[in-house]
Amino acid sequence: MTPIQKRVADFILSQTGKILKMSIIKLAMEAAVRSESSIVHFYRMLGFSGYNDFKVSLATEIAGKSFYYSYDDITINDDISTIKQKIFQGVMKTLHENISTIQEDTLINATRLIEKSERLIFIGYAASDAVAMDSFLKFSRLGFNCHFSFDSHTNAIILSEPKESDVIFCISHSGESKDVVAHVKHTKPPAKIIALTGNENSTLGRIADVCVTTVSEEMNYRTDAMVSRIVQTAIINTLYTSIGVRKGPKVLDRLAKTSQSLSYLKF
Repeated sequence: MTPIQKRVADFILSQTGKILKMSIIKLAMEAAVRSESSIVHFYRMLGFSGYNDFKVSLATEIAGKSFYYSYDDITINDDISTIKQKIFQGVMKTLHENISTIQEDTLINATRLIEKSERLIFIGYAASDAVAMDSFLKFSRLGFNCHFSFDSHTNAIILSEPKESDVIFCISHSGESKDVVAHVKHTKPPAKIIALTGNENSTLGRIADVCVTTVSEEMNYRTDAMVSRIVQTAIINTLYTSIGVRKGPKVLDRLAKTSQSLSYLKF
């Protein structure tokens, strides 16, 4: 290794767990190297094609033989009772931590952007698409002009002519999903972006007008993020309910009508 590569390696070995949440820019800054290119040369020297490829391998190595990580490893020897305890305890602990870390001002700013929007577009893929879909349904019931699609090409068309009254609500735990960032980075200005992510220093977090940052200790790339999705849903419900309350009694009539419109689909 060159002296710079040794410096990067030493930093990674001393701060291994923290690396998983760092963007390439953040890692370059923390390791006190010249630029992102130093990090690129480092992971390519190790045989990795990209920064995320390197982080995935690092996370898997940290996880060892564990199946899932959130405060307490779930291993291949755990029975269903132990797994239940570990997952439920992990969920409760994570939710409790997010209550104290998520700033009310950030949520207020998010609700204000949503309320002023004439078009509310939800973007999320893979593990985040279920949360984005749920958000689309919820805010549609409140009367917002909402859009959501699982298809990346459809979203590209929807966002091809961004307007000042557009609010794009992006959900990505890593904040580095190319499908999300590639769509929205060209919409500013005039559109506004709300990011729901686990890393405010991520690419998505840096371009967002409002960044709601969640706390989750999930580090095992072998499985989808489990706990983080529950936290994301709790935040969406908080925003949805807050806006519904602000709309007053008329929103109750709208919710009743939407429930009635679905009644014929049930036995």
